[in-house]
Amino acid sequence: MPQLQALNKSLIIFLTLSSVFFAAPILAEEAPYPPRSIKGLFELDLFTQVLTRRVVEEPNPGENFEADADSTRVLARLGIKPVKPLELYVQAGTANLNIDDFNDYRGDFSFAYGGGLKLTIYEQPGFNRFRLALSGDILTYTTNDTVLTNLGLAKEEIEWTEYTAVGAGTWRAQNWEPYIGLRFSWLDSTDNIKDPINRKLDLRADSNVGIMAGTNVFLDPRENVALNLEATLIDQASFKIGLKLWY
Repeated sequence: MPQLQALNKSLIIFLTLSSVFFAAPILAEEAPYPPRSIKGLFELDLFTQVLTRRVVEEPNPGENFEADADSTRVLARLGIKPVKPLELYVQAGTANLNIDDFNDYRGDFSFAYGGGLKLTIYEQPGFNRFRLALSGDILTYTTNDTVLTNLGLAKEEIEWTEYTAVGAGTWRAQNWEPYIGLRFSWLDSTDNIKDPINRKLDLRADSNVGIMAGTNVFLDPRENVALNLEATLIDQASFKIGLKLWY
């Protein structure tokens, strides 16, 4: 039920954003400045994200146990554009992990870090230009909790590492910059349970393919500051809100 509720919320957000994206070109006024092809050498992205995704664990050979994993992240991402089509970035912040069906596991907020790259493979000239980009991302963190198992109290540690590859198209709608795309994500994670019988279990994602949609809303004529909204569905149900700065 928590996954269904999160999925319904993300679907509403996704549909709302989609309707706004297509209405923006009709409702927007003329922009006072043309968009810059490179807004700056550096891009700073400050954001928070909430997500739910279905995970699968194999406690015994041939036995799969499914559960919903919830996470809240607060991250800062710093990117650099050494050349026009390429952006490299690092990210760091804090994240937690809750899995109710894993003995009410409540992983505390811990240090999260990672990085990635983005490559623009096509760009149409002009103000309403269309861009197609490919990106890859990694995020890793470790959370801990004390849980009650059939053998008594146990220390449980989940090492969570996720990889994401995205292909997305971006276009212009005056001061809006909507984008939509396909994503492929997978987990390389382990669940370490330290009770009288120490166990190390693999944790993987139930679904790997999803869709995403978002937009940058520029808050100044020179496009140095933008509000970013993004939602994902299928592989995970998530919503992200943040602030982007170029300098």
